[in-house]
Amino acid sequence: MKAGIIDRSDNRKYWENAVGSSFDCIFTADPRRLTSCDLLLISQEYCGGSIGAVIENIRSSEKLANIPAAAVTSDSSAENQEILLSQGFDDVIGLPLCPKLILRRIRALSLIPCEEESAANIDLRALMSLQDSGSGAYCVRSVDFGNIFRFVMRILERTDKSAQMLVISLIKKGTEDAKRDKKVMDILSEAVKNCLRRGDMASTCENGTVLVLLVGADDDGGHLVASRIVNSFYSECDNELYELSYDIKEINGK
Repeated sequence: MKAGIIDRSDNRKYWENAVGSSFDCIFTADPRRLTSCDLLLISQEYCGGSIGAVIENIRSSEKLANIPAAAVTSDSSAENQEILLSQGFDDVIGLPLCPKLILRRIRALSLIPCEEESAANIDLRALMSLQDSGSGAYCVRSVDFGNIFRFVMRILERTDKSAQMLVISLIKKGTEDAKRDKKVMDILSEAVKNCLRRGDMASTCENGTVLVLLVGADDDGGHLVASRIVNSFYSECDNELYELSYDIKEINGK
C-alpha cells in the first residue's frame, strides 16, 4: 500500500523507519503531485495555519477526495483535534508516538472505507463509456477484497460456474527483519501480478498471505498458476529464510 506524506523533507527518514516496512512512502510538499495513494498523512507543523486549505483542496480533488487522511500533530489538545476533524480529516495522530503505535494507527487509517459517491454524483454517461485498458490481474486492497468476493460469489451461483481460490503463504524461518520482509513480500506480489490472467483478482494481506481468485479455472488450472507463481518468486528470491506454500479451494457460490 502507498502512503502519501506531506511533511518536511528532513522528516523522510523518520517516516521510512516508522512505516516503511509496511507502506511505500510517497513524499511531497504539494498534494496535487500525488497521482495515487491509499492514505494520506499531513503534518500540521509543516502546513501551519494553511492545513485547512490543504485538506479542503484534497477533498475537492477528483483523485484524492475519498482517500482516508490523518493530520499529524504535536498539539494533542481536544480543541485542536475537534478543529482538524471538522476541517475534513478522518483521524488525528498526536506525536510523539513510538514507531509501533504509529504503524498501528496508520494501519487502522488504511482500513477506513473510501467514502462512496452518492447516486446524484455518478456520471452515468462517463460510467457507460468507461474503458478498462489495464492488463493482467485486478489487484485490490484487502479491505475491498471481501466485498468484491461476495459479488463474484453471487455471479457464480447465478451462472452455475466455479472458480478457484488460491491462498499463498510466505513462511519466514529466521528472525524478523521488517525491511527484508517487505522486500521479499514485494517480490511475491510482483510474481503474482505477472503470472495471473486479465480478470483474475489478487490482494496482499498484512500477515504474509496473498489471496488470488482465479475466475473460470479448474483445479488443474489453479495448480498450474500456483506453480508459475512459485517458480517466478524463487527466480528472484534465493534467500533460504523464506519459502512459499499454497492451498487451493474451489469456489462455486453454493
